[in-house]
Amino acid sequence: MSKSTAAPMRENIVMPDLPIVDAHIHLWDRIGFDYFAPEFLVDVADGHNVTASIYVECNMRYSDDPRPDFQPIGETEFVLEQAKLAEGSGHDLACGILGAVNLPLGADVEPIIDAQIAAGQGRFRGVRFRVAFDTDPVAGYNEIGYPSGSVLDNPAFLDAARCLARKGLVLDLWAFHTQLDDVLRFAEKVPELTIVLDHVGGPLGVGRYASMRKEVFGHWSRGIGSLATAPNVNVKLSGLGISRLGFNFAGGGQAQSSDELVAAWKPYVRTCVEAFGPERSIFGSNFPVDRAAASYRTLLNGFKKMLADIGDVELRAVFAENARRVYRLP
Repeated sequence: MSKSTAAPMRENIVMPDLPIVDAHIHLWDRIGFDYFAPEFLVDVADGHNVTASIYVECNMRYSDDPRPDFQPIGETEFVLEQAKLAEGSGHDLACGILGAVNLPLGADVEPIIDAQIAAGQGRFRGVRFRVAFDTDPVAGYNEIGYPSGSVLDNPAFLDAARCLARKGLVLDLWAFHTQLDDVLRFAEKVPELTIVLDHVGGPLGVGRYASMRKEVFGHWSRGIGSLATAPNVNVKLSGLGISRLGFNFAGGGQAQSSDELVAAWKPYVRTCVEAFGPERSIFGSNFPVDRAAASYRTLLNGFKKMLADIGDVELRAVFAENARRVYRLP
């Protein structure tokens, strides 16, 4: 398929008054362009009622602390500097921060977590840990910040998770669909910990999975249904634009409309909401990563259309209130 030369259409805003807390954003220069507070504020000012956002760790601006495990605290400090740039904008940028902590250290993470909490100045709400692992050389990650094998069954990881729970923090997990059973076993071992499964549980669509869309959907949907039985787990409706999920639009470019997003992504979003219920489903844009699939305006229109019939109370829960409750936002 050749890449389309037509520019994606600029749409009218769907449900412009619906309050939104964008529960998954990054600020970085990792993918060939700057996307920091000024760029994100342009997106949130484009018509949707996005009142606040949650920043999620992404290896940005680590410090030069001689203790490597304390270096991610530099990212939290960087985010606070970015948040100051949003003052007066009407958007509460990074009102919650999910930082990086080397959880396989086990109980030794406690002073690191305490340092993150202190650095966050009231905004630190938890840890995002990337357990995403697959042996396929295309689907799997081979970069800093990703494991070279399974870590969820590591006793030390469980000890660190219990430390998070004691401190009232949330654990976001980025896992692939092949790991959902592992996530469930882990969640059952630490029922006191609030867990958020990122990016609808990562149904892979590249490498060996590229020709297995139907099989992957079946495997993934069964895993989502099982994981939803753990009451301490929530699901984040985000990340479907990640390249590893294999949803290519316009031969590799952005979708031409929100309806194109709906056609490709609605089965995954609705499966999650039906399994977890609107009360445990949380919207996140995953910008700027998901900018590869659509503009911010179009992406949010698409998610609103996918869930338009669930009811006003439920919409407000998915798009704002669940994030505020789960991450204890002001």
